[in-house]
Amino acid sequence: MSVPVPRTIRSAAPVLAFIFVAVLVIQVYRSPDYKLIPGYPMLTPFYFEPPEASVLHSVIRGDNVAWTMDNETAWHSVGRHPNQPECWTFEDRFGAYKNLSLEMAAAISNNNKKNRSKKAIILRLGGGNDANGKSAWKSQFIWHVRSLVMEAGYLAGYDVLIFVHLDLNEEDRNAWLQRLPKELQPLVQTFSTRQLKEWIRGGQFKNVYEHNHIPIQMFMEKNPQYDFVYSIENDVRLIGRWDTFLADVDTEYSFHRKYQKSDQNMSSIPDLVSFQSISQPPSDWVWYKEKEDQKCVKHFGGKDNILFSLGAVWGWSRQLTDSLTKLNTEGFNCYFEYFAPTVARWANLTSFFYQHPLYCPNRDSPSERHTINPDKLGKNDPRLVQSSKVPVGCTYYFINIHSQPFWDTWYQNPRACRPPALVHPVK
Repeated sequence: MSVPVPRTIRSAAPVLAFIFVAVLVIQVYRSPDYKLIPGYPMLTPFYFEPPEASVLHSVIRGDNVAWTMDNETAWHSVGRHPNQPECWTFEDRFGAYKNLSLEMAAAISNNNKKNRSKKAIILRLGGGNDANGKSAWKSQFIWHVRSLVMEAGYLAGYDVLIFVHLDLNEEDRNAWLQRLPKELQPLVQTFSTRQLKEWIRGGQFKNVYEHNHIPIQMFMEKNPQYDFVYSIENDVRLIGRWDTFLADVDTEYSFHRKYQKSDQNMSSIPDLVSFQSISQPPSDWVWYKEKEDQKCVKHFGGKDNILFSLGAVWGWSRQLTDSLTKLNTEGFNCYFEYFAPTVARWANLTSFFYQHPLYCPNRDSPSERHTINPDKLGKNDPRLVQSSKVPVGCTYYFINIHSQPFWDTWYQNPRACRPPALVHPVK
């Protein structure tokens, strides 16, 4: 004989079913882009709370000194002031990434699974010949990489790959990769010097330092799903969030495109994004003396047509990488800091310099200033950010005389805070 179900249970059943479905829908909505990988089960819905600055006010004083709370160095804002009125402590910036939850590990590992994005970020690493783990990652760097994947990937929708130069045999290569944090291993792609030499067509390949563009070109050819890629060197850091920073770049470029001149034809996305001004090298530049580069300079019509920029972070479109590769097939392979900017102008592509805050210690002048006449820029380049004396150096430069103390005195002092900044190099 069947036992009758109490009325209260019958009434509650639809409600319980609704709650179950709602929880399931929320989980799928919050985590739509990845499947779980072994070792990182998703036990509960993942609600990622991105980091926020604890000091929210205008951090640049009237005398252009940044209010940093450490009172040891007067850091002067020497260029553009930050877009965001905030000041980050080291704990504000990286506290969310120190203790890795299973849910965050799964989100990081599976960020690129479905490859829906047409934009990628490659974090450039050099493993060299170190098979013994001497270059094992430090905690600070791991927190930085996690922040890049969670903010640029999970929040902003980029695929994020760790692109490692390894000249090791297969056994040592596999051992090196196994030493990486487990959640980051699925994001790794590797390449060797031999592969670069075999891939390049026509042009001479010297080394990854001088021809830093070749790995990016090869990456784009082997990953045809991407229309655009940011390349970020491993000694770059960001104070502030990557999703906010990248959105600011896109918003500003859209503004310039909206108000472009009638004779310009800016592409929907820039072909070259630079974070140091695009300018002409000095006439006695060392790279003018190399035999292969003399051949390149002659091809582009002489020194007056050469442009260069710092390549610690830059963004390249497929049109640009295809243009570089075509020139390789014709026998040209030039020093990387001027090859891409010069080709972008030469091919009537669009180059965009995004001016970001720079800070100098105890003085109100930058390391350098770059000036370029508008007629030296590409026809389709935004003009407004390049036509005056643009500050160069200090916390974003080719040497770390200012960037390192800006970073070190921040993380060593829990009370210190820093305004938003793209910092290079940090060793």
